Amino acid sequence: MKNIIVGPGHPLRGGIANFNESLCESFIKEGIDSEIVSFTLQYPSIFFPGKTQLDSGQGPEKLKITPLINSVNPLSWIKAAAYIKRQNPDYVIVRFWMPFMA
Repeated sequence: MKNIIVGPGHPLRGGIANFNESLCESFIKEGIDSEIVSFTLQYPSIFFPGKTQLDSGQGPEKLKITPLINSVNPLSWIKAAAYIKRQNPDYVIVRFWMPFMA
């Protein structure tokens, strides 16, 4: 079985990224091949209120995190969809949220 989680992951920081990483780790511990398809850009700097949207720490070692999605470039979503299709996952997990409001 293979799962793909679509959403933020390291080096992006925040609660949703942490949750996605924990979920992915849980699947892997259960023997389910899993990865996160994440963002190359989650927030344009004009919309980001903090200093940085990146976590400077070391990311999870056992997780495959593939940054493909640019939140303001619709063509990147098409590229990400093609990548996901090539991976032939059993499940694609996408939680409803808006990148600019997360």
